[in-house]
Amino acid sequence: MTRMVDGLTKKVILTCLVAAFGVQTALVYTDERQDPLSDIELRGRALWHENACQVCHQIYGQGGFLGPDLTNVASRLDDSRLGSLLTVGSGQMPAYRFGPEEVDDLSAYLGALDRPELGRGQLRLGTETEGSGPWGAFDVVLANALEEAPSGVAEGYQAFKARPCTACHTPLSDSPVGAPDLSTVSGRLALADLREVLMRGRPEVGMPPPAPPFEASEVEDVIEFLAWLAVSRDDLEAGLAS
Repeated sequence: MTRMVDGLTKKVILTCLVAAFGVQTALVYTDERQDPLSDIELRGRALWHENACQVCHQIYGQGGFLGPDLTNVASRLDDSRLGSLLTVGSGQMPAYRFGPEEVDDLSAYLGALDRPELGRGQLRLGTETEGSGPWGAFDVVLANALEEAPSGVAEGYQAFKARPCTACHTPLSDSPVGAPDLSTVSGRLALADLREVLMRGRPEVGMPPPAPPFEASEVEDVIEFLAWLAVSRDDLEAGLAS
């Protein structure tokens, strides 16, 4: 009798599982599907990635924190304002000098993302915790090392930290968003090129100008800090590992 009950129970369980999979399949294949992107929208998406817009901006809550969430920007800004932002920039957003066709492509892509019926995008900054994030432990190591650093190095570090540089750059390594290791930059760039980057950024690869801009004296201090970072790299790395 027990074996008969067990066999019946197994059949009931198997039937329920099959029914559950059937219902799940029906729900998946009858759910409303989003239309694929058109050619112009695909070109806009390609421009978005080529210019690293996601480094500063979020879409659907994913991306950077330096600029506003652009999930619903198409319904917030008129065409002329959006075109102006994509061409000449605004504030800390660099001027990308997109042509009319590129502006149309990006506008079409942002328009395709803007679906208010699904909700409104909202920037989520979270709560900063002291000592957290990639720079948390490194800041402690730096604070100790800077006590014996030459004049100008500590000032350069403070000027560096007063800008949103650490949003993209991580200590002693290339960052996940492609920002280079700053402990090697003084050996890779000529002094004039480094000054140019610190004053104007590199908009062509997604690096905006510093905001607020560095004063001339701060540029020299940051250069001192980066040079010191290069020669102190091994000691700092050891301190970080200990």
